[in-house]
This record gives sequence, structure tokens and C-alpha cells, in this order.
Amino acid sequence: MRSKFASLLVAASFCFGASQAMAMDGSSGCGPAWYVFKDNSFLSSFARVFTNGILSPVVTIGMSFGTSNCAKHSLVLNDQGSLEFAAKSMDILRQDMAKGQGEHLNAYIASFGCNELVRPELASALQQAFKEGLYRSEDPVDYVQSTRMLIDFSSRRNMCS
Repeated sequence: MRSKFASLLVAASFCFGASQAMAMDGSSGCGPAWYVFKDNSFLSSFARVFTNGILSPVVTIGMSFGTSNCAKHSLVLNDQGSLEFAAKSMDILRQDMAKGQGEHLNAYIASFGCNELVRPELASALQQAFKEGLYRSEDPVDYVQSTRMLIDFSSRRNMCS
């Protein structure tokens, strides 16, 4: 019985450790456990992961309200204006994307820092992506991430900030 429990504990340890090793953004360094285990060692990181795993409902609330010593992700830092715009004008933005033109679509593209020369081309690309179902979600974060991907993985990358 004891060896089964020990095996289970070791397996759980590896699962927690592996999930954090995959987090390229260093998310194991925040949450309530950070206040207790502050060292940057493997043992402290494991203890944070394990503690945050046990306290998961509390951790997600704290991360959402910014009280868990967590850094903001690059999407929030880089595209905050675009995210706010998409959230406030989602319905009209969806209509403009379907048409491939419109005042809200043009303003949305401008919120990514795209100059006027690339806006018509990007509006057409957004319309095509919308028709293909890339923008099915109602979540503004998904819209911004998808738009950022369209910008970053094309020749338009240098024309937008």
C-alpha cells in the first residue's frame, strides 16, 4: 500500500513538474505560493506548482484580479488598445469583417499600429479569415490573437507595430 502511494506521489510530482516545464512564460513564479516559496530553485518552483495546484480556485481568482504577483502576458501588454476596442464594438466589428470594410474595421486595424497603406489589404485578409471561420468566437482575446497572427505571419509585419 505504501509503495503504491509513493509511486502515485512521484508520478504526480512529475506531472506537475512537466506541466510547468512546458509553460514558457514562467507562470510557476506567481500565485499565492510565491509569497511562501520565493527562491528560484527547482525545489521552490515545484513547491509553488504543487501549492498552486491545490489552491487552484483561489489562484485563478487572484491571477484574474492581479493580486498574485503575476506578470501580464505579452498580449495584454502589447495589444491592450486593440483588445478594448474589440470588446466594446464586437457586434459592429463582426459586421464590418464580414463586409471587408467599414469604419470600425478600419479603426480596429489602426489599433494594431498598421499604417494606412496596408489597411485595405489587411481588411481583405480579415474578411477572408472571417469567411473561413477564424473569427467564430465571441471572445475579443481570440479576435486580437487571430489578427496578430495574420499580421505577424505575413508581409504586413513591418507595416504594423
